[in-house]
Amino acid sequence: MPKSVPKPAPSPAGRTPKGVAKREAILDAALEVFGEVGLHGASLREIAGRVGVSHQSLMHYFPTKNELLMAVLRRRDERLRRHFDDEGGMSLTELISLAEDNVGMPGVIELYNMASAEATNDEHPAHAYYAEFYESIIASNARYLQRAADRGLLREGWTPESAARAILGMMDGLQLQWLYDRDDVRVAESLKLLVSALISAPLSELDDPVK
Repeated sequence: MPKSVPKPAPSPAGRTPKGVAKREAILDAALEVFGEVGLHGASLREIAGRVGVSHQSLMHYFPTKNELLMAVLRRRDERLRRHFDDEGGMSLTELISLAEDNVGMPGVIELYNMASAEATNDEHPAHAYYAEFYESIIASNARYLQRAADRGLLREGWTPESAARAILGMMDGLQLQWLYDRDDVRVAESLKLLVSALISAPLSELDDPVK
């Protein structure tokens, strides 16, 4: 008798092209719902309904609401995270570029502000994530700003870490203000003014490692 051919192992949820597309659709819908009603007000059934899939189908990809929230947050922060380990730290040019692009993604900013504020409670599912995120981005920007300090370009009284915290704090605060007044608040332009007040040279000089 011919040997039976073993069936291939089933692909993990979201690994096939169709699965990837459905997973992304779920994340898009979750971003909308989380941005509208927050983590506690959101339901998996509501998110599934917006995608047009069953509750059970959604849970195949994300068994719990907390897992779905973390997936949404990680996707949101992926662009920044891939620069955290850059040699010499993440460029402030990239941070400002992100602020410019965020103008087209108000739902992302709404979720970020809502989740990061709620996550200050150490029992929140995203508490450890945000604690690590802030520590990592500050450390990466501080390494970048160390270049300015080493070249005598960082204004007197500032350290790389204090400047990094001021820049990120201003970005977060301005993005919150922008949600209230999208016509008058200019996040990227204000960040550029702060950076020019902290560093006595164009960022292009710091972005060029040979200078």
